[in-house]
Amino acid sequence: MKKTLLGLLIAASVAFAQADKGTILGTVQDSSGAPAADTEVKATEVNTNIVHTTRTNDAGNFTFPLLDPGTYVVETERQGFKKASRSGVRLDANSTVRVEFALQVGNVTETVDVTASVAILQTDRADLGAKIETQTLANMPLTFNRNYQGLLGLVPGASRPFRPHSSFYNSQDSLSTYVNGQFRQASSFMIEGINNDWDNGNLTVIVPSVEAIQTVDVTTSNYDAEFGRVTGAVSNVIFKSGTNDWHGSAFEFNKVAALAAKNYFALKTPPLTYKPLRRHNRRTHPQEQDLLLFRLPGIA
Repeated sequence: MKKTLLGLLIAASVAFAQADKGTILGTVQDSSGAPAADTEVKATEVNTNIVHTTRTNDAGNFTFPLLDPGTYVVETERQGFKKASRSGVRLDANSTVRVEFALQVGNVTETVDVTASVAILQTDRADLGAKIETQTLANMPLTFNRNYQGLLGLVPGASRPFRPHSSFYNSQDSLSTYVNGQFRQASSFMIEGINNDWDNGNLTVIVPSVEAIQTVDVTTSNYDAEFGRVTGAVSNVIFKSGTNDWHGSAFEFNKVAALAAKNYFALKTPPLTYKPLRRHNRRTHPQEQDLLLFRLPGIA
């Protein structure tokens, strides 16, 4: 009984961790199209130089589960064939990327390098949704105190986000939306795969700074097992991580009411009762050298 319970706990922890991880899988074949069994395959994350290694099975298939989001170089080599490499493999959280290899006869010191392209169809997963990337968060206008939840309206099936409840009850400016016709409490918010809901889904506990966010993964239907408790959308925030290059950003947010346009349909400008002064400016300082990986909360 104890062994069974321990196995269930381990399986549950692995399934739960998949929310902020990704999977790279594929097949290795020789020049005749036959599966290349017991062939070594490596996946290297280019920003951290972390290497993952596996071997193909009898059918030539390989799998790298539970990988951190990032950009990978996947390569394989086999005696009597040229080394094959696929660079620029972009892996997002809660996603699966397929990489196929067809080995060519030649010297193993020769390399065939192919740049990965974005797949038109997703054939290894059945879930639907969208991803809000760093570039979108940085360039799109963010209302409601620069809350990333204001961009959830870009996801197909989602209504315009709105701010529920009073300023006292919702002091963190948590936003809500209706997805696929479900009530707003039917959606769930997560941070790195950890539940971020409060009061039965009425609000989110933490609204992180957009400067710290790498990706917001939004799943709207056909969820995997770890997302099965909701009927709306699951929004999972993935934070930026450290790399071998020193990098960071500082920003200043400026919002002057005197420069804001009035409502197009308003007959006159309403009296201004509150004049917030916010400024925004961003600077990034890259430095190309190997450094110790680290990350400070709220700083990317």
